[in-house]
Amino acid sequence: MPQPDYDNSIMSITNSLLQYYGAKPYHATLPAVDELLAENAQNVVLLVMDGMGINVLERSLPEDAFLRKHLKMAISSVYPCTTTAATTSILTGKTPAEHGWLGWSCYFREVDKCVDLFINQESGTENQASDEHLPYKYLPYDHILSAIGAKVKTCAVWPFTPYYANTMEEICEQLKKQCSNGQRNFIYAYHEQPDYAIHQHGVGSDCVKRLMVHYNNLLETLANSLPNTLLLITADHGMTDMTMRCVEDYPAIHAALLRHICIEPRCCSMYVKEKHKAAFPAAFVNAFGDQFKLFTHDEFLQSGLLGPGVPHQKTADFVGDYVADAVKDTALWYKDIRGSFHDYKGNHAGLTKDELTVPLIAIQS
Repeated sequence: MPQPDYDNSIMSITNSLLQYYGAKPYHATLPAVDELLAENAQNVVLLVMDGMGINVLERSLPEDAFLRKHLKMAISSVYPCTTTAATTSILTGKTPAEHGWLGWSCYFREVDKCVDLFINQESGTENQASDEHLPYKYLPYDHILSAIGAKVKTCAVWPFTPYYANTMEEICEQLKKQCSNGQRNFIYAYHEQPDYAIHQHGVGSDCVKRLMVHYNNLLETLANSLPNTLLLITADHGMTDMTMRCVEDYPAIHAALLRHICIEPRCCSMYVKEKHKAAFPAAFVNAFGDQFKLFTHDEFLQSGLLGPGVPHQKTADFVGDYVADAVKDTALWYKDIRGSFHDYKGNHAGLTKDELTVPLIAIQS
């Protein structure tokens, strides 16, 4: 069973950047990035392409494609290998254990609700979980832009700030503009693709291949236009094709649960009714066989999957009585308040090589 390698991970890139710009790193740096940064480029850009695992690159692009030619090495995501946990680790340089942003949905005992962290909605509904943004209240963090902001001009290019960019075309335009301002810059950029397309169509789909060819060409043109720039491209996690299962279709499992499954469909945090706890492991294996690795609460926290460091006070809260980590091609979730169910073709957050392995691509100009 693959394991995340926190000493050679997406988080390590951030610790290299923290060290380079004179801030204290939290964990080991990545030697390959340290060497690249030693060239002292005027501009350093870190572009995160959501879901672009090594397998996505290899299945979508020929060996002589621009992005594959500039592949420096394969590195590890964090665990759970999902956007919520991984981008927070990239932004902070800390492990999921330390920052607590474990996945899409987490249970907050303070309000007795499962909450979608990024959007502060009660999971499975369209209702705000609270008038306060609960994740920001209970899981605040300092990110790399604030940590190094006194040393270099920083900005984030994504759909959430004044440096707005939602498409790859808009991202490239913003990066070109910011790298030409005559200042010393660090720029963090994020794009939601190819994750979104893979969810809908699968890793090896023609749609994803066309998208990746288009992005490859855009990024080659961008790189050739950037002055004195180190462009680092990686992903938050990889993805794999899988089959979605609905927990309501498994009455013995569904009846045993206190509340919605939390975290992710391939990293299922399950809170179990007291009377079902002893029998739950056998019932789960009977339903799903060897599709998942089942941990107790304590086993999961002690497994090292969430990474080293002092755990956030909320981390243990977010880990249910049992955690089921996908090791094959199954995912498990629930119907929302309207009875709808996301039948994704591709997903992430499981314990497979494809989901855990991402590229480090480096282009110096």
